[in-house]
Amino acid sequence: MVFTKPLATALLIAANAANAFVLPNAKPTFTHATSSGLSAFEGGFKDTDPKFAYVNPQPDLSDLDITGNLHNIDKITRMQKIFWPQFSWQAVPGDESTRLYDLFAKDISRLGYDDSGRIWSLICPQRGMWIPILGTVMLEVTVTGVRGWVDEESRSCAADAGVEGVVWIEPANNPFAELFGPLLDSYGFPFSKANGAKKKGHAIGKPYEEFWPMRNGTDPLFFHPQSMQHWDEAFSVYHLQVEIGDQIMTGKAIVDDFNTLVINAFNLASGNILVTGQQVAWNVWANEPEDVDTEEWKAHAEKWFHSITVDHTYPTGKYSDKPSYFDGSEFKPLGDGDAIVSVMDELKEFVGKHAETIKNEAERLKDNEEEKHKLLLNLLKLGSFLKHNVFEKSRRHVKEE
Repeated sequence: MVFTKPLATALLIAANAANAFVLPNAKPTFTHATSSGLSAFEGGFKDTDPKFAYVNPQPDLSDLDITGNLHNIDKITRMQKIFWPQFSWQAVPGDESTRLYDLFAKDISRLGYDDSGRIWSLICPQRGMWIPILGTVMLEVTVTGVRGWVDEESRSCAADAGVEGVVWIEPANNPFAELFGPLLDSYGFPFSKANGAKKKGHAIGKPYEEFWPMRNGTDPLFFHPQSMQHWDEAFSVYHLQVEIGDQIMTGKAIVDDFNTLVINAFNLASGNILVTGQQVAWNVWANEPEDVDTEEWKAHAEKWFHSITVDHTYPTGKYSDKPSYFDGSEFKPLGDGDAIVSVMDELKEFVGKHAETIKNEAERLKDNEEEKHKLLLNLLKLGSFLKHNVFEKSRRHVKEE
């Protein structure tokens, strides 16, 4: 029998489902105990309403208010740092054999709650990716609101959360951003997280539901490679899944078109993580509980509210530059040359469509000597950037005779 990737994937999923059926309540053996210096967990919030329990068959949290991440920081006394934010999606939506796995930045995301176990915050993870011409492009899974509870004694959690995808071009040391940023700054182009291109998220198959469940365990709907599991390291694991919706428009045609370009480029590099209709799963592998220093939490939230570190590295450790398949093989988007052509074609179309606006902005700057010199300098930087990072890179796949 020839084992193709689709067949192997199907067998692995079947085996995973069988294990889940045989051992539905099996608890893994954790090696990380809670810190000896940790204050005692009071708990009890999960018991304040019978509907919050794992019965019938899932918790009903609808009577709780949804809260924003920055609205109740003073109430957060405990946390679980999410050291292993494992994401998964299908490069070709609907084709399980194309499922990708990716670890986002470690130790950005956190689950914050009070001594009773009520959840007040879920800080979101980020992911950076180099894209030809555009440079480093960032993705954040932005949590728009959360409610729920944590119980440390049973290492369990039930929450509802809403998210949206935010994509922006990292401006630091990026001649592309330095050139076009001043030229079109007043329009709000995605050269910062605050101006990032956004895509809606909603419950699977329910575009009218902007909040959906985060529940115990890993996602039962697909296979999890051993390398993507952290039973021997994590305190616990929770999961949620979101369907990607439509792009959130700004009402400015030039910005919306450019945002579409950036989203398309990120989809090209990542394997369609933000394509409309995509179903993105997040296994939330959390570290052991810790007490919260309110000032440290505020500083952490403020730091990552703006973006990942400017040198484009993750806060701790190294990370794979590209997502991978279940067998560990690296996802390969279009070759560098093809990717460059694709981005260049979209840029050409964008510039042609909005040439008059771009011309008017250039005219506005030409009488400002300081801005004009800066613009010329940035053009020189961009030329060097394109030469070394685009045109030369585009020939690396060409075999020299």
